[in-house]
Amino acid sequence: MDYDIVVIGAGASGMFAAGTASSFGSSCKTLLVDKHDLEDDVAHTNDFYMGGDCTNSACIPSKAIRCAARVAAMHERASAVLDGGGQSMGGSSGSSSNKRVQQQQNLPFSSLARRYSQETTNKVRSRESPDRIASTPNLDIIYTPRISFVDSHRLSIENPYFFNSTFSDFLLESESTTKGATPNDNNDDDDDLSQQQHDGKCTTVQVFAKKIVICTGAGPMIPEKLYKSAKKIGLPLLTYRSIFKPDGEGKDSDFLWNMKKSTGSKMKRVVIVGGGGTACEIAQSLARLNKNVQITMVAPGILDKEDIAARVVARKILMEDGVNLVIGKRVMNASRMGQIAVVELDDKTQLPVDILICATGRFPGKELEELKLDNAGVQWTAQDGVIVNKHLQSVSQKNIYAAGDCISAVPKLDRRASHAAWMGYHAIQSALFPKFLLASDAIHPFVPRVTFLDPEVASIGKTRADCVREFGSDGFRYLKVHENGTDRSDIDSIEGRVEGFVELRISKPEGRILGATVCSPVASEIVNEIGVAMVNKLTVRDIARSIHAYPSHGYLMHRVALSLALSDTWGVLDAMGPIARVVGKIGRKMQGNYQSRRRRRKTSSYLRDWEALGEEKELQWERKMISVPYLEASQDTDFCNVVRLHVNDATIGVKEKQALKDFLSWLDSKPPR
Repeated sequence: MDYDIVVIGAGASGMFAAGTASSFGSSCKTLLVDKHDLEDDVAHTNDFYMGGDCTNSACIPSKAIRCAARVAAMHERASAVLDGGGQSMGGSSGSSSNKRVQQQQNLPFSSLARRYSQETTNKVRSRESPDRIASTPNLDIIYTPRISFVDSHRLSIENPYFFNSTFSDFLLESESTTKGATPNDNNDDDDDLSQQQHDGKCTTVQVFAKKIVICTGAGPMIPEKLYKSAKKIGLPLLTYRSIFKPDGEGKDSDFLWNMKKSTGSKMKRVVIVGGGGTACEIAQSLARLNKNVQITMVAPGILDKEDIAARVVARKILMEDGVNLVIGKRVMNASRMGQIAVVELDDKTQLPVDILICATGRFPGKELEELKLDNAGVQWTAQDGVIVNKHLQSVSQKNIYAAGDCISAVPKLDRRASHAAWMGYHAIQSALFPKFLLASDAIHPFVPRVTFLDPEVASIGKTRADCVREFGSDGFRYLKVHENGTDRSDIDSIEGRVEGFVELRISKPEGRILGATVCSPVASEIVNEIGVAMVNKLTVRDIARSIHAYPSHGYLMHRVALSLALSDTWGVLDAMGPIARVVGKIGRKMQGNYQSRRRRRKTSSYLRDWEALGEEKELQWERKMISVPYLEASQDTDFCNVVRLHVNDATIGVKEKQALKDFLSWLDSKPPR
């Protein structure tokens, strides 16, 4: 059978791509192919799932675990704050709740959280079930353990399991014609769908497609040396998939959720390798759910690709929950010292470990390698994915497209489920419509980046360092306002969480939003609003003109926008009548042209790069409890003199001395204007 579109992968991008393609009616016959280990589970059709990593082993189960962890933290907080050791203020209902908790004392809260996560994931799976989606007109769905390219238009599908009657009837018809015949009797060279029997068990079919969209996503990346050394000594090595997935490989982590501390036994030591968003979320959830484990994170930095404001607050949140941070180092391998398993760091120090969790990022190489893309002449790399242009079209095969986390065009920070879905939609547009009708770029320029800690840490747009690099330190404005001391902060103080903030970065003097960083229980919702403003090229004055509910968390963002909007004369005029607004607009335009010419004359690209590096790097002086960006520290002459005085102090530690030397090295490398 011929198809107009074949979509490979039923994750966020694949589901949106297949749904979009099938919506064009009978003129676009669509096939969606997803992977499943049918050889082990061919009889259990209820175990066929869609949604990819997001539904089954990342977004959904991890956020359900986070929700349970937040409940555990609130229960502990209530016990510490309320009289009577945490008695509920809800009367009899609270008493029965406490009784249930007491009855489950033999299980750690993590075991209950695991069960809640499994139930939540199954609810989402039921809404995305292949049986339900297979009812979509013009859409066939196949599961297979292996799919690969024969050439640029033909795909080989092994041992297919099909949900759709169109494909099923064709296979049954094909089987009846092949019985008792030789291959040459019933297979033409022009036949687009062929079937072969392997050892009497495995059926292979070939499908012809006019256009093919690759949406295979990405999987966890484990350094090979670390994997081999951990396996050699029998050290449990987990990834986000084996931690959060409620079945399959997720069963490998059952022991993690059910750990109980025996009398007199030591706490289990969990080492998390990596400092990105996934590592942070795992660390906080485990630390809150099971007090019988000791969590240590080892990484070059925490959220080190994000703005410095996000990095600082993420470290504070993790430390508040008892997570040990080993920053500026990497885990190289695992070994044993007698009966004790240890991980060796790049500075030769060692950390004892009972469970190792690898959260060093994701890469698309494994999933793409199985497709045999070379047979189709598709250019790809293991780290970057399929090489595509701005319309998500393969640069080497014009009938093949790709979307989601498996493509080269997406910055690693922007590999998010919602962005993958966006690209799946645009990949179909690119495949079906002429270029002059398409958007200029199928990669979205403003993707919210949320780390779902408690409170959440979210960013969008340019970081402070990006702004400095592009405009110079005086070429933009930013304002950071903390929630501490506000009415909402006082209302929520009983929760005892890390205080949040909102930081906006805007162009000068236009006031257009360049980027933002937010820490708040609803940071993801706040950056969503900021994203709308950025996409529509709104300014802080536009936000200031809107009314925000009081005392909401979003009201703090409104206050920041209002302060920036009224910080110059043009903003004050803009808040008046139409005539004053026109005057303000003209004045702002003239000032912008003048400042732009002045910046070009005044600031060299070398100086901007130096300033941007100073905004990215952070001086952490533990003895004096100082943590400050290089650039901010450099503006205080007295502080710089103190650093120069202490750098040669004989009593200073090696690590502290190196931190001061690195700062002075950057300070002394300042280029001329």
